[in-house]
Amino acid sequence: MRPSRLTLAAGALALLAAPACNDVPVLPKWDAEWYVPLPSQSIALGGAGQFPIGVPIPPGSSASVSFPVQSLALDQAIGRILRQQLSNGRVILNVVTPFALDGADTLFVAADPASLTNPADTARIVVPFTLVASQSSITDTVGITQGLSVLSTAAQNDASLYVQVRGRVTYSGTTSRTVTAADSIGVKLALLTRIGVSTR
Repeated sequence: MRPSRLTLAAGALALLAAPACNDVPVLPKWDAEWYVPLPSQSIALGGAGQFPIGVPIPPGSSASVSFPVQSLALDQAIGRILRQQLSNGRVILNVVTPFALDGADTLFVAADPASLTNPADTARIVVPFTLVASQSSITDTVGITQGLSVLSTAAQNDASLYVQVRGRVTYSGTTSRTVTAADSIGVKLALLTRIGVSTR
């Protein structure tokens, strides 16, 4: 019985493919972008050092605002991701205000709480952002221009990241407003980091 043409063709292809299996091409270099949520909480507007609660404030009144220092442990999956080579990073900010506020606030990220308030410390991420009275909600993506190495350093040491937002806001309404204990600025934060997944 003579072999069919299809069988002969398949055998020829197998012979051609066999040497090629010994020469697996090297994977090309490519990067991936990872989304890392940061801890955050609402910023209360009324209280000690801020707007007085239950007292009408006139337009133009200003107050310092911040939320307590938050921490993010890096000893789990996020830490393993951030140990890779980081080429750039961005911060995603979502801020919601309860009434007309102008302000200049700043997000700080560091590997220890003391670095959050040390202006001379370059091993921290500093991201300024602006509140505009005409916008009750802002979502922005801001590039990280300094301190990106703090992420990989903290991850290598199985440490934590510490996060705080603080700044100053001004009430820009047209009439006086009474601030309540429930009035706060909602803040949601996340990191986008580009990580080298495969190299030549």
